[in-house]
Amino acid sequence: MSIWIAVPFAIAIGATVAFSGQADMSEAAALKQMAQAVFGNLSAAESKLLDYAPRRDLAWIGPSSDPSNPSNLAAKASQWGSDRTIRAPLLAWLVSNPEALRDVHPSGIGIAGARIVGPLDLSFMHVGAPITIVNSAVSEGINLSYADTRALDFRRDAIGPVEAAQAMVHGDFTLGQGSYASVDLFRAKVDGDLNFSAGRFHGDGQPAVSAISATIGGDALFHQEFESDGMVDFRLSTIGGSLSFNHVDFIGDGATGLDAERARIGGTLYWTQIAVTPRTILDLEDAEAGAFWDSPESWPAAGHLMLNGFEYKNFGEAPDDAATRLRWLSLQKPGYRSQPFNQLAQVLNNSGREQEAVSVLIAKRDARLRFGGLSVADRIWQFLLKVTIGYGYRPLQALWWMVGFVIFGSILFGWGYRAGLVTPTEHHAYQSFLGGECPAHYPPFNAFVYSLENFLPLVDLHQAAHWRPNPRHIRDHQIRFFSLKRDIGKIEGGALRIYLWAHILSGWILTPLFVAGISGLIHA
Repeated sequence: MSIWIAVPFAIAIGATVAFSGQADMSEAAALKQMAQAVFGNLSAAESKLLDYAPRRDLAWIGPSSDPSNPSNLAAKASQWGSDRTIRAPLLAWLVSNPEALRDVHPSGIGIAGARIVGPLDLSFMHVGAPITIVNSAVSEGINLSYADTRALDFRRDAIGPVEAAQAMVHGDFTLGQGSYASVDLFRAKVDGDLNFSAGRFHGDGQPAVSAISATIGGDALFHQEFESDGMVDFRLSTIGGSLSFNHVDFIGDGATGLDAERARIGGTLYWTQIAVTPRTILDLEDAEAGAFWDSPESWPAAGHLMLNGFEYKNFGEAPDDAATRLRWLSLQKPGYRSQPFNQLAQVLNNSGREQEAVSVLIAKRDARLRFGGLSVADRIWQFLLKVTIGYGYRPLQALWWMVGFVIFGSILFGWGYRAGLVTPTEHHAYQSFLGGECPAHYPPFNAFVYSLENFLPLVDLHQAAHWRPNPRHIRDHQIRFFSLKRDIGKIEGGALRIYLWAHILSGWILTPLFVAGISGLIHA
């Protein structure tokens, strides 16, 4: 029973395959007839291209179908004969002519190992089939300006300038693993990925890749030793996925790097394992990315990093400690810009590292003090805030100053009292003090309480009103301090009184600053 079923089934499959082959031959013959009517006699390469157009196969024009075979090295395409030559206008006709497209396989045109002569001009055309060109040469370049195309896949090629201003690519756009001149994608729209991985791009003094105001639906990939002797320009562009630079070599003496000013990147901006030159630039001013993942060895030289206005949510797996990131910010051009510090502090704070965020905010105020163009008075005030309360971010810093003043004052006023330079303020008590002791009812002198009361504003501990440095009361004395006995001769009470004034003034400055810092008024 199974034989009776299997035999007809096999016959049916064989008939289908035969019919498909005959159909391909018929379609290829029709394509050749149409092409000859337009372009005359066809070269062997053109004939083979048309033979393969109805199939889902890559048309290998050369003697080998091995991509690594030396005969398929696109850099040596100038040595290839006419049997490997395809006229660019014929290829443009094949992918855009409605009648020809009816006989082209839905997977599109695939060419390998060919030399395409003349500029491939697809500008303003509706390209109805995907185009794959590998191991081939298009030395006079490709014009896709204002074209509406399907997916474009160019790999291991040698291609001249690619003009694709305001082109629409419904799929991926790949230019990789080959040698290419400059690429212009001004206001182009690519629905899929833009993949330039392993490509070598040479702009000859112009941006190697210009994608100003471009819209990329997927990722923009520059991987696997992508090489450029010029800028990669993504200003004002919108990228739905990630913009990724990994294993990239920037070469040459001119300006290189990435200009992504005001770009919008939905995913992560990767900048890792980059070989930079002294003129490599990373311009991210006013750009926005979901995350920024870089590596310190890929940072540009000082003055070649632009971060003002750059917004990001985290650093991925890149180093994100405050010390490393402050070194990163220091690579910007000299000047004061608050936003990069605020953004970094926000990212650190959101990740739960509040103290590191505070370090960044203090560094921001240091930059303002140094580069903010402040007046002399403002600089003095800001410096005072820095050393006392850390600009308000570290108010407890003032507490150490306050404790230091009180302790130092205690020691100094204690010296003065033992030297007889701190005397009672009341006349009768002073007379008794000259005799060697004060009246029993008079408040005894306490150096610590005296220092504390004079330092703290509006505090009355009944010392300052009863004791004071007396410039007129001078005598020889000896003072023991930390078990070191020294004869310091005559000490003028006037000097001690001057210190008392400074002590009081310091208290009136530090105490309000401490309170303002604790309440958050200063840094707010």
